[in-house]
Amino acid sequence: MHVVLETTVGDIVLELFPALAPETTAYFVRHLDAGAYDGASFYRSTTLGVPAGPRLIQGGVLGDVLTGSAPRGRASAPELLREIETTGQTGLSHRRGTVSLARDLFGTGFALPEFFLCLGDFPQLDLGGRTEPDDRGFPAFGEVTAGLDRVEQIAQQETGGATPLAHLEGQILTTPVEIQRAFRR
Repeated sequence: MHVVLETTVGDIVLELFPALAPETTAYFVRHLDAGAYDGASFYRSTTLGVPAGPRLIQGGVLGDVLTGSAPRGRASAPELLREIETTGQTGLSHRRGTVSLARDLFGTGFALPEFFLCLGDFPQLDLGGRTEPDDRGFPAFGEVTAGLDRVEQIAQQETGGATPLAHLEGQILTTPVEIQRAFRR
């Protein structure tokens, strides 16, 4: 299954792996088909604290909350994915081009309708890596098949954007990159 993210810097094409990560893929596609990512943005670029390390970019429906900007008028909190498929279950790992879901690290540990694209290897995001809120890692479910140069372009943007969350300071894009439209192809 392929997904096109039409952004203000050009298209990014993702291949999703429903056979390997059925629950994670279905969760992402529910949000995609509902139009949740239309008008959302890529708003974060980070090395996860490793100086001169590879970057990843994050986008999704919670950008307004994480950047402290005005709400987009959501009527309710987004649906969370309670049970994640670990990289040990799927056989996928966080490497250059991987698509994965973010998790609520400071609360429930559930997956969020936020996704990130890796520009290098991040084994600390796999099963047994980081320990907050547990060592289950992040649910990888696809890869970038076209537009990785656009992901690089987004990742290199200035990160002086505002955030109410101290742990995200220096990671928020000064000018988020809009996802104008996201759809299955």
